[in-house]
Amino acid sequence: MATYGKYQVYYEKIKTEVEKIREENGYLNLSKAFAHWYLKNTLKMDEQDIAETIIDGNGDNGIDAITVQDAKMTLYQFKFPDKGKNIDKQIDEKTVLKIFNGYKKLVSVRKPRSMNENFLKFREIVKEKNIFDYEVVFVSFSNGFSQQALDAFESESEDIRDTTGNDIQHSLILQKNICDLYDRIQKKAKIDINITYKKLDQSYNLDENVKSFVGFVSAKKLIEACKQHMDVIFDENIRLYEGDDNNVNEGIYNTAIGEDSCNFFFYHNGIVLICDKCKNSTGNQSVLLEGASVVNGCQTINSLKRAYDELKLKDDVFIQFRIIETDDFDLRAKITEYLNSQTQIRDSYFLANNSFIRALQIELLNKEYFLERLSNEYAYKHRLGKVKEYDKKHILNLEKVIQIFAAFYFNEYAARAKSGKGELFDKKIAEILVSNIDATKVIHAVEWYDKISQIITLYRKCKRSNNHKMDFFEYMDMDVSDEEYQKVLSEFLFLNTGDLLLLNAISNLEKTSVYEDEQDMVIDAIKMCKNAVTKSKLQPYQATRNATVFAQIQKDVN
Repeated sequence: MATYGKYQVYYEKIKTEVEKIREENGYLNLSKAFAHWYLKNTLKMDEQDIAETIIDGNGDNGIDAITVQDAKMTLYQFKFPDKGKNIDKQIDEKTVLKIFNGYKKLVSVRKPRSMNENFLKFREIVKEKNIFDYEVVFVSFSNGFSQQALDAFESESEDIRDTTGNDIQHSLILQKNICDLYDRIQKKAKIDINITYKKLDQSYNLDENVKSFVGFVSAKKLIEACKQHMDVIFDENIRLYEGDDNNVNEGIYNTAIGEDSCNFFFYHNGIVLICDKCKNSTGNQSVLLEGASVVNGCQTINSLKRAYDELKLKDDVFIQFRIIETDDFDLRAKITEYLNSQTQIRDSYFLANNSFIRALQIELLNKEYFLERLSNEYAYKHRLGKVKEYDKKHILNLEKVIQIFAAFYFNEYAARAKSGKGELFDKKIAEILVSNIDATKVIHAVEWYDKISQIITLYRKCKRSNNHKMDFFEYMDMDVSDEEYQKVLSEFLFLNTGDLLLLNAISNLEKTSVYEDEQDMVIDAIKMCKNAVTKSKLQPYQATRNATVFAQIQKDVN
């Protein structure tokens, strides 16, 4: 198949999914819907997180989405052609200049004339936090930068560097990368790798289903085996690569390229791979790992690959490696957990093995819901034939379940569920939250959250499309004139980030048992939230995570 033909086929497949997202969410163009698709499948965001990340509509200042991780802010520009004949077009100069203009307005002391609520929210973050690094990511189903665009990027980057001393990093996610992402989604990251080793011996075996091997391998041979799968081979690893400037990674790199490279084996603990099946060909000293994943050693392999790519990796660098063969998903997860217990890992991961959560998973299975205690657990077990097909809405993410459960059943933790959900996984708080958790409560809270999400989507569609202009107000049973429309619409801006605020309000109203009609209760909850947000005099996105606002609504209900 010719290159154009191949990308044309992928384009049509992805376009089908993107068009469905556009219809469901009321996006005005395919590029915004494509942003939704990309963020969902790469950063594993849910619908509400995506909506808070995308800079949608007028006042986006050329930036389609923004993410913040520690002291780094990433600005995204998405392009998805309306027609297949346009897939080989290049990113033009205008697109580059737009996003740099947006960056300048984002960090400028002077307030831009035009900006929407999400853009304002990220401007406030820039003011409040130390942001030392900025990256511009162009995600485009196209054929790269035009020369004019490349020249514009270099010129704008140089101006910023001369003015601030900071470099603007950039990444290009193009046709090939997007097609690879689509393949990974379909294949669920199941890969096979073939490693040519120096020595490999069978080690401790528990039974026929759990075997292990220990040996050592040339670093170059290891990287050559893994380099085509770097984006997926760490899918079961708790931590992904933490960067070249990490002190530990810099040390690994320097040893691998330095005068002491022959001692690398003695300085390093080695790596651990886990696989479904290990086939050892002793004659040519080669081992095939089916369904392979690196569960310990992500930092090492990435640091060695950096040296390899720079042609600096020494021939005398060898590393110990251990292979564990098992098709037991739970054992794989525990191995990953314990191998990484010496590092700082999210508590939400370790909560997966809490006995209450294990019991909850069984309860939910009996009610036709699958709780993913572990990342990608459903896809993995389904591929192995261990679980049946479940409706997408009945596959629940543990971290999201805890967030919804806290907001619905615990007034004292409801604001924290929005403002700092990581705090919910502090061991003391987590024990409180899960000590009385059961399937019935979880399903009830999740069903309410889904209803709220639909109402919020209804509001967003009003903002995005004239075809849905009055849908939200019809639900609210409100008559709004054309003259008042924009003013009244802006009074409900808090809904963009108010999912958990509204959920907590509904939970408290439900306890009063005075409503016969569910819609009446939701309308009253929305009005209560609006009044509390207005009274707070905070920006809507600030109010929806403010403990005082949550407390005010709880007081108003009771």
